[in-house]
Parts: sequence; structure tokens; C-alpha cells
Amino acid sequence: MKVAIIGAGISGLSCAYTLEKYGITPIIFERNSFIGEQWAHVGLTLKVFHRPINDVVKFFKNQFDIKINPLHSINTIIHHSPNKNIAIKGNFGYSFYRGKEPYSFKKQLHSHLKKTKIVFNTFADYKELCKKYDYVVIANGSNIFTEELGCWQTWLTAEAIGAIVLGDFDPATIEMWINKDYCNSGYAYLAPINEKKAVLILAITNIVKEQAKEYWELFLYTENINYKIVEEFQVSHKKPGFAYPHAINNILFAGNAGGAIDPFLSFGQIDSVIQGCLAAKAIAKGKDYDILLKSVTKNHLRIHEFRKAFNRLENSDYDKLVSLISSPGFKQFFYDTPFNVVKAGGVLLGMMNKTFTDKRIKN
Repeated sequence: MKVAIIGAGISGLSCAYTLEKYGITPIIFERNSFIGEQWAHVGLTLKVFHRPINDVVKFFKNQFDIKINPLHSINTIIHHSPNKNIAIKGNFGYSFYRGKEPYSFKKQLHSHLKKTKIVFNTFADYKELCKKYDYVVIANGSNIFTEELGCWQTWLTAEAIGAIVLGDFDPATIEMWINKDYCNSGYAYLAPINEKKAVLILAITNIVKEQAKEYWELFLYTENINYKIVEEFQVSHKKPGFAYPHAINNILFAGNAGGAIDPFLSFGQIDSVIQGCLAAKAIAKGKDYDILLKSVTKNHLRIHEFRKAFNRLENSDYDKLVSLISSPGFKQFFYDTPFNVVKAGGVLLGMMNKTFTDKRIKN
């Protein structure tokens, strides 16, 4: 069986590894000259958004025989809203390094491959490949082909601007900021690479890229952030959205092309691995890819409802939300139980929307 994969990202590499396990050796076409990220940063996997998955490292190993070492375990999250600063402790998930170093997420995945050939510096044309190969997996990190084939709906647009900063950091602690003044309905986060270096990123929704620097400066000023900046970067964020169907004829979509980016925090590592592996299973076993992805699709729809409700909150609501999730009973329920928060989160935020709106009208 001949299989071509477009993109040597998380999903493409996961797909190739799984195909090899089924005895199929694919070929990967990669537009870059390297495996990894253009800009080094840190991605997060917070288990509250991916239940019933409790430990993603064990999940990757047990479900797909993929061993990925995280950068750090996360045991403290410091939440910042406009007028609240609250630290919460617990077992929240992991951070993963995204760059070109051997310990980066993609490099670790690449090390699993035994036979797959990667053709670098190649802009592959899926229209031509689908004539020459039995299957083509589009995992190019973009929704451009999915949209071209009429299988895409964009849910969110954002600009991400960030920096590598120097300071004194606890590698197990991340910080997160929400404030509509400088990120609209987005957020900012700081995630340590090590004890002396961290990634600081601001994701701003619904702006054009020329506005990002202004919002960045406002963020640094408002939050009095004065770390030494050693490198800055800006990227138009991959568009979170909905892909359906995930397969047309002999073409399958995976990773960002398959809607793997969650529409709330815009991280996609977990679902990119899942989609890549299940695309391989669909090919090797003749399974219906969309049926295999049913639970993933449902979770994305739930997160989307969560996101829509979150978008309606104001800064005063952010303060109330941070206070709520830090309260002892709710904190234990929100973080320390297997309850699917995302499943009920849209309803919860919807109730908060109505309660806060009613109070504002009365006042």
C-alpha cells in the first residue's frame, strides 16, 4: 500500500509511526528543511480539557505505544484576572517543549520512525499525490486544503506574539492572564523552559496582525512585566475550527488540517497525536475515520460551546470566575475529579453570563 503524508508535524509523524507498526512504510513531504518549530515555545496539556484522559504521557504510551517525555509536570497555576491574582496547586498536566532540540515534541516523535522517508523543502500538491498514492494524509499544519475542499469552518482567529524571557522561574509553575483590555477574549501565559528561561505568549483574538505589537506593549505595561527579553516573535495563530468530514475519497485530514487545535486555549498536541494515529488505523484496517474520531469531535464541539460562552464574559466576570475556580469546593471539583468540566462548562458559563448580565442591568 502506498501512503503519502503531507507535513512532518506532530500528526504526520504520529501517522507515519503508526503506519510502520501496521507494516506500511509511508513517505512524508515536508515544506521546511527541518523537523521542529520555527520559533521555540512551550505547549501545555491541561487535563481539565481532555477528560477522561488523566495522564497524557501514560495515554500516549498505553494507547499508541508512543513515548514522549514532557518538559515539566505542572503543579501550580497562577491565575491573573484584572483584579485577582490566585495560585492553585494540584496535578494539572504537563508542559512540552516545541522547538528544534532533540527533546522537543516533534523531534521525539521523529526518533520513533524506522523506515519512513522524509522529503524536505517540498510543497506537496495533494491533487497530484492522490492520483499516485492509495492514500494521502494532509497533516500540513494548516486548514488551507481542508477549506479548499469544503470541509472547514473557522471558529476563531487570533494573533500570537511572544518572547523568550530570562528570570527566576519554578519549572512546575505556569501563569495565565485574562484581561479584555489587552487580549480581547484571548489570554496570556508564561511557561518555564528551565529555572532561568521561560516563554511568555500573548494570544489576542479578533485583530489584524499589525495591531499585535500595540496589545503586547499594553500587556507588559498593565501587568508590570519586566523580564529581560532575549527574543521576540509573532505568528498568525493557527485557526481553531471544525473539520468535517475528515476524509474525502482517499484523502484524510489530521492535525491542524483536521481541526485538532482546541478552540479555547488553542493547543493541539493531544488531538494531533490521536488524529495521526487514528488516520493510520483507518488506512491500515479499512475503518471509517470519522467514526474513529467520534469522541474527539464531540469534545471539540463541547469546547467550542465553552469558548462561545467565555467570549461573552467581561473583565468583572473574569474576576468572579477566578474567585469561583479558586474556592475550595469548586477547586477540588474543577481540577481534582474526573468530572468532564468541558461537557458542563458551556452550561456553567452560560449561567454565569445570565447571572452577571442580570446584575449589571439591575445596577
